[in-house]
Amino acid sequence: MQLTRKEKDCIIAIKELSSQFPARLVNLAEKLGIKPPTALALVRRLKEKGLVAENRGNVALTEKGAEAYRNIMLAHRTLEYLLCKAGISKECACKEASKIDYLVEPSYARRLWAYLGKPANCPHGKPIIVRA
Repeated sequence: MQLTRKEKDCIIAIKELSSQFPARLVNLAEKLGIKPPTALALVRRLKEKGLVAENRGNVALTEKGAEAYRNIMLAHRTLEYLLCKAGISKECACKEASKIDYLVEPSYARRLWAYLGKPANCPHGKPIIVRA
């Protein structure tokens, strides 16, 4: 399933928000820097794809959404690792990886990760293989 950049950003924001407290639409809109009606439209698109569940303003990733999050992180952190190995600073590597991480097929991200020697962490020290 192909995601847009906004959908990817929304999935990541939901995951980050829900680690502290239940993600609410208003908090999601604030985190993404968009208006609440725009956040609601984005959540509805993700809901149609089976990636999120929404109930009375609370938003959560479904199992399918959590898998999408893990795949995005695998691609992002593997790309960061690759770019840093090529001599690019970790800040620039992160910025560049964010431009394309959601476009990389999970199977290709895994193959690239394996080719790079299955590194445990990205340049920022975060695990490349994200557990539930």
